[in-house]
Formats: sequence, structure tokens, C-alpha cells
Amino acid sequence: MQKIELFQQTIDGWLTKDIKKLLTALSEDISYTECYGAQYQGKAEIEKWFRQWNHPVENKVKSWFVDKSYVDKETGFFTWTFHYVYKGEENIFDGLSLVKFSGNKICEIQEFEQKHEKFRPFLK
Repeated sequence: MQKIELFQQTIDGWLTKDIKKLLTALSEDISYTECYGAQYQGKAEIEKWFRQWNHPVENKVKSWFVDKSYVDKETGFFTWTFHYVYKGEENIFDGLSLVKFSGNKICEIQEFEQKHEKFRPFLK
């Protein structure tokens, strides 16, 4: 499986609330750092996070669109827009994931956030 497809599989797992799809893309010793600082080590912690995030069922990833990607042998950069509902609040933000691969699995993901609404303060 191509590395871009492997990262997309993790996104598809969130979009469809399919924990198996998500976990099969990850190495056993996966290290995942969310953009606000939460860290998860190993598949067991990822599964607990996923199940908690998706309960209650009203929590939902509405869309997660990857617009740019760059991948070499062991590292990928993906820019994306994340639109979700969590605890009754709908939000959207842009981000970047730094993804490290080991063989045909993802072994590390680090997320970075950027505000979705852009402005140009010096545009006349």
C-alpha cells in the first residue's frame, strides 16, 4: 500500500467511525500527538481515545480533506482541513500532519493546527 493511501486510511477510519480501519494502518508502538498536546502511545491508547471521542454518537468528523501531500521513504507531510462536531460544538481548522512510516505501517503522527479563516492585514 502506498504511504499516501495509508494515511488516508486513518482519516477514513475517523470519517466512518471504523476503529479496525484506523488501527490496521498503525504500528503496534504508534506515537500520536494531537495539535493541542495530547499524546497517545500504542494501539491500546489510540483505541481508548477513538472510542471516547466517538461517544456519544453525536460526535462526528464531518469532513477531513487532504489538499497537499509530500512523501519520501520514511516521512510524509500532509496539509488538510478538519471539520467536526464534538460535544455539541461544530468547528473547522486547517492542519498539517508530520507522519513517519516503518515498513507498511504508520509509526508516528504529529499534528499542527492553523486557523481556518484567513485574512490579509496589509492588503489595500
